[in-house]
Amino acid sequence: MSIAFGGIVALFFRGLNLVVALGLVGLCSYELEKGDYGRFVLGLTFVGIVNAVTGGLTAATAFQVANRRRAPGEALANGGLLGGGLGLVAVVGGFLAGSWLSGGAREEALAVGAASAAVVLNSVVAGVFLGREAFVRYNLALVCPPLFALVAIAGTFFVLGERTPGAALWAYAAGWWLALVVLTASGGMAGLRGVRLEGAMAAAIGRFALLAGVASGISYLNYRADLFVVRHFEGDGGVAVYSLAVYLAESTWQVSGSLALATYARVGSLSRGEAAALTARVMRHTVVLLGVICGVLFAASWAIEAVVFPKYGGMGSALRFILPGVLLYGLAQSFSGFYTYQRGLPWVSAVVAGCGLALDLLFAVLLVPRMGVDGAALASALAYSLAILGGLSVFMRQEGVGPAGVFGFGPSELEDYRRLFSRLRAGLLRASG
Repeated sequence: MSIAFGGIVALFFRGLNLVVALGLVGLCSYELEKGDYGRFVLGLTFVGIVNAVTGGLTAATAFQVANRRRAPGEALANGGLLGGGLGLVAVVGGFLAGSWLSGGAREEALAVGAASAAVVLNSVVAGVFLGREAFVRYNLALVCPPLFALVAIAGTFFVLGERTPGAALWAYAAGWWLALVVLTASGGMAGLRGVRLEGAMAAAIGRFALLAGVASGISYLNYRADLFVVRHFEGDGGVAVYSLAVYLAESTWQVSGSLALATYARVGSLSRGEAAALTARVMRHTVVLLGVICGVLFAASWAIEAVVFPKYGGMGSALRFILPGVLLYGLAQSFSGFYTYQRGLPWVSAVVAGCGLALDLLFAVLLVPRMGVDGAALASALAYSLAILGGLSVFMRQEGVGPAGVFGFGPSELEDYRRLFSRLRAGLLRASG
């Protein structure tokens, strides 16, 4: 598969994933009561932490197939052994948490454990697809579970008439398990016959997964840890309001992520100086495109709250507070790509995310009691901005790139857009002719 086609596939599925995520947010925010939606979001946050951490398991399994040249079936079997154990831990953890809780919280904890187990096992299957360079199947492994979960939740709401956080979380878990069965049956089981379990291989997958998972987990917590501060000071209703603002703002990162993704292969193959120049160029495009999108969201925030989310008062204000930080942190994906694929230093992006996490929690504890949900949004904006600006200062100093190289927009960028529009115009003319 060519790099161009792989990029197109990734861009298509990123857009589809965004549509599914926004559909899930819209459906649940409308059908659940405000406080119930906040509890549902907290449950998904725990599942999201597991999903982020087990991204390391995906990378470790893919590494065995692509780099160590192990058979896909062997990687699936040995990675699945580790994943099965971790999934069992997730289920037991949900059961224990449920035994300490009461009422609806008990049901929600059990559902979170069940969903987390499916997430862990799905990460192994996704890693096999990625290692085989089966990019369509790999992206299906990312899109199908939340899509099936969305369908299951809609059926629970409209067919069964159950509209509680626990019912929604159980439907979410069921969707993930159904997707896992379908994906595994459609290709994940290939080559399993005659495969032996190898302790050395399982241990290698575990070591790699641990290192990559810690970095991914820190990055995810950088985006979500302040939800628990909001829950402490503002309750479930505050979580509901704040999460909507965060989801809308951070959806813009699909654009910056797509720009960064399109250059990862080239960044890894170019010389260090050329890769730094390309990374800076992508950053300039990111600033312009996200600047336009964030500006539109800022201007439309009053209407979005009044028309789309009328029962979540304060969502528009929180959105306006967080957008400047989201705009700046959109540069983190290009920054991470340079240090991971060019310099071979994946821990650098984890350090930036860790600093952002620490700053976010500090600012949130100080600002949420004074400003409520707006304080959490301002805390995130400050943390995002300070963390990425610190990382960029190191990048610019080490690579000899000035501020204008990252934030300036000049003739070369205008020429990029002129060529893009020319190609689009030529394509439309060929299609119509």
